[in-house]
Amino acid sequence: MRDLKRSIVTSIFVTALVWPVLASANYNETPDGDLSGNYLSPTPIALVPNGSTTVSGTIQGAGMGVSVDLDYFTVTVPAGQALVALNVLPGTVGGGAIGSFIAIYSGSTAVDPAGALSTAALGYYLYRAADIGTDILDNMATFNFNGTNPSIGFIPPLFPGAYTFWIQEGFNGTFPYNFELVLNSVPEPPTVLLMVAGLAMILRRHRREKK
Repeated sequence: MRDLKRSIVTSIFVTALVWPVLASANYNETPDGDLSGNYLSPTPIALVPNGSTTVSGTIQGAGMGVSVDLDYFTVTVPAGQALVALNVLPGTVGGGAIGSFIAIYSGSTAVDPAGALSTAALGYYLYRAADIGTDILDNMATFNFNGTNPSIGFIPPLFPGAYTFWIQEGFNGTFPYNFELVLNSVPEPPTVLLMVAGLAMILRRHRREKK
């Protein structure tokens, strides 16, 4: 039994070596410039493969649902990677009682905020300070405000392709946000199959030895 455990642990350890250590980067509006307010021309932000990219900025509202500083940025999840998390970091403040708006669209543009429909978004969410320390990618995938405003919806993670984020607030004031986008490797099918086959062989050999 001890040899079986040692073989399995060794197999898992060797497999883990193909998963790179997480790196990190960030985009901050203060030194890097204000994010685009044009839904047709979002600010492009490069994501770190097998790592995290922090996006920090502020949005502003004039009250009564009027937004005066909307932020749009677009990212590309490269081949072999997946967007596995969207973490809310300390310093994030949501406006009003229901929180601030964040949406994600498939492709390199969003939609005209005038008359935008929830059904055009891949997903969306109303984030608040209470979300700090959590991953809201799952929330965005299924959120349905009042039960009558569904999005297209998706099942995380998000696989290779272009995605555009839209952040805004209609409550009076200026509200900071800090989000962490996390990429990780997507094991290729042959690698996964080899892992399963290897573990199956170890178990079969152990059974034969016991007989």
